[in-house]
Amino acid sequence: MTPTYLEAIPLNYRKYGDTGPDLIVLHGLFGSGKNWRSFARSIVNDFQIWMPDARNHGESPHAETMSYKEMAEDVVCFLDNNGLERIMLLGHSMGGKTAMQVALRFPERVSCLIVVDIAPVQYEHFQKNLKLIRAMQELGLPKIMTRAEVEKKLADKIDEKHILSFLMTNLICKEGQSQWRIGLEQIASGLPELLNYLNPENTFSGPTLFLGGANSDYIKTEYHKQIRILFPESSVKMLKNCGHWLHVEQPESFQKTVSAFLQQNGLL
Repeated sequence: MTPTYLEAIPLNYRKYGDTGPDLIVLHGLFGSGKNWRSFARSIVNDFQIWMPDARNHGESPHAETMSYKEMAEDVVCFLDNNGLERIMLLGHSMGGKTAMQVALRFPERVSCLIVVDIAPVQYEHFQKNLKLIRAMQELGLPKIMTRAEVEKKLADKIDEKHILSFLMTNLICKEGQSQWRIGLEQIASGLPELLNYLNPENTFSGPTLFLGGANSDYIKTEYHKQIRILFPESSVKMLKNCGHWLHVEQPESFQKTVSAFLQQNGLL
């Protein structure tokens, strides 16, 4: 199949499983496919799980722009290049908005959609995310610093230990130099778009699950109306005792909830 869009970039990916239906997992901001390895291992007997790195993330190429339109096209070309006609699609946070965009623009490619702790609305987290980017940039990399030194300096500006640990997954050592593998400048430029409201022309009528954390504020009750306008066959479920990173904070409940949704819709 010929790739649909010439501006799409090739995405690095990891794959678990050799048999079963294809499940694509899209990670969130500052993340990578590696963050979903434990989840993939928990369902590897039932699926072929594909975990691409988004542009400017993980080991995928960097690009000057990163709108949801572009990232959706990256995903569709990824499907084309790997011979994947119709897939189940799961996305978390930024990956959830990308997944929504794929389903809304290319519904024939998506058999079902699982959106994790994000809604099709505009968010006001610009300054919070920009602060994290600036903290990483201001360390002065790539001068020689040990991993412990980088983490200690970053901890002076970032109080939340779980966020600090998450950001540190992006630190690599290349030719003896510590450096961030994510495109910090490109992500900073793209933040307004990444937090923006989705403005699609279509709806997606396939089975859809919006799965949020009960301690998170990303899927508020007032967002449900907009969710059901764009995704009329959707349901909303909140997992207890977890925040934004459901698959990390409540891995067993998350896996069971995802599997139950797929079974209910004859996809497992």
